[in-house]
Amino acid sequence: MKMLQTPLKDLIITSLVSVAAFYGSWSLLTEILRTILPFGIILALILFCSGYFLRVPAPNPDVVEAIVGKDPHLVTTNDDNYVMKTVAHRGAGLDAPENSLAAFNLCNDKGCDAIEFDITLTKDDVPVVFHDDTLKRMTDLNLKISEHKWADLSGVDISVKHLFKDRFAKTNIPTLEQTVTQLLASGQRMFIDIKDHNKKFVKIIHSLFERHPALYSRAVVTSFYPIIIYLIRKGDPKIVCSLAWRPHAFAYESYNFPLGKGPRRSTNWWKHCTLKFCDILHEWALHRITYYILGLSIILLHKDVVSGRAVLDWRKRGVRVMAWTVNTPVEKQYLARVLKITYLTDTLTGEGTTHSPPL
Repeated sequence: MKMLQTPLKDLIITSLVSVAAFYGSWSLLTEILRTILPFGIILALILFCSGYFLRVPAPNPDVVEAIVGKDPHLVTTNDDNYVMKTVAHRGAGLDAPENSLAAFNLCNDKGCDAIEFDITLTKDDVPVVFHDDTLKRMTDLNLKISEHKWADLSGVDISVKHLFKDRFAKTNIPTLEQTVTQLLASGQRMFIDIKDHNKKFVKIIHSLFERHPALYSRAVVTSFYPIIIYLIRKGDPKIVCSLAWRPHAFAYESYNFPLGKGPRRSTNWWKHCTLKFCDILHEWALHRITYYILGLSIILLHKDVVSGRAVLDWRKRGVRVMAWTVNTPVEKQYLARVLKITYLTDTLTGEGTTHSPPL
């Protein structure tokens, strides 16, 4: 009799658990069907409609091709169409003082007609071509650009720390207007990189394109900040734009493989956690929602995260992949010959060898 007690007890417990599981599952299913599912469908419809109506349509592919040329992977050996193979990052800053008119001239002399340069604002809201927040890295002065007027910065020599300073003595910071005027006159194409999330840049870019209509077929506006690109394209959908991306861009100052993340942007724990959340959300949304709403034509990816799959996935979305910043011959050859994409580089040394057919 005692031997039957344990199986009987187990049977009773199993029966009760099965009934509870059945009614629990049924209750959960009916709750999903009555409330969660309708609410989810409604929320999905709201998000879909919001994305559809907020979206800025991408520019005509022919307009994009007029700027960046034919996609390298479509080019044959006998093709005489324009192909943008190399973009001089900051005007090839290893060959001449970065972001300078002298550097842009040197690029033109070397046959590189695609220039990437950075813009920031002075204290009196003059857009100038400069990358850093301060002058410290490029000069002997530790002045913050945003805290000084253009008149105080216009005479600063940015060649003093460059390897070839003897060739480029007394090289100054140019304004955005000076840069665009020179590049258009020399027939060079350009990537205008907005280094700040200051919304004043939206009006500056719109005004720039109004004064220089040739930019619509010669320039790409790019930034790390999706909201800036959205506002620019919302105000003028004809402007071709790209978005720059790398892992941990909001929370960390740098990233490279295999070292990984650089220093934190904020030492405050809650700010750091907020920025990390922004990175996670941005990475998740970029190839699902962001590119579609912004109407992106190009995505600028950090060279250490570029892969064949990434290039193919973006190509399926109608977005051209370009890699930054690529300086070694091996990396250049891999991107140009294997992945067949355009890259940004700090030096034009050896470009002819990189793009010549392998023996």
